[in-house]
Amino acid sequence: MRYFTRELWLGLQKSEERTQCTERFNRAINDYVAQLTSLESRLKPEVYKFFAEEDVHDGELLDLVIEDGSRPAPLSQPPRPWKASKEHPVAVKLSVLDAYDRFVWTLRYKTVRRILVNFPSDEPLFHRGGAGFGDWGHHELTDCGDGFLRHEVLFASGSEMVFEFKELSVERQPRSSHS
Repeated sequence: MRYFTRELWLGLQKSEERTQCTERFNRAINDYVAQLTSLESRLKPEVYKFFAEEDVHDGELLDLVIEDGSRPAPLSQPPRPWKASKEHPVAVKLSVLDAYDRFVWTLRYKTVRRILVNFPSDEPLFHRGGAGFGDWGHHELTDCGDGFLRHEVLFASGSEMVFEFKELSVERQPRSSHS
């Protein structure tokens, strides 16, 4: 994470560091917003709005699905010869419930070149045994070169997820209609 680091998040929790970290956090927000604004033309409006306006802090990871799209034919069809169908065939679906239990956000990444999942973390933050990833803490969207974007998520447990991709869609559904 470039802007919302684990050290900054920890500092905000400590009373002796809170004032200094609050100032650093406010600078990080301003710097992040300026950098996110520079990405706006590369994003669908709903994707930009998700990163610029929506609040999933303290949300809950519901699922993470990784699809290896390199298979030449669905299992229901006869086998075909293996061949590379596209350069980055992996896709990812991530679902998160907001902290107010109102909405489920589904993020679908396509043309994925990198996925990193650090769980459990060697550097825990607010980890309790049996808590899984813990609350969705901070996340940021940045440019990572060659036309790819990077979405990083830091969880309360200290666990992290990183996705590098070219395409992203974001959908919001009321919690009650999510299946």
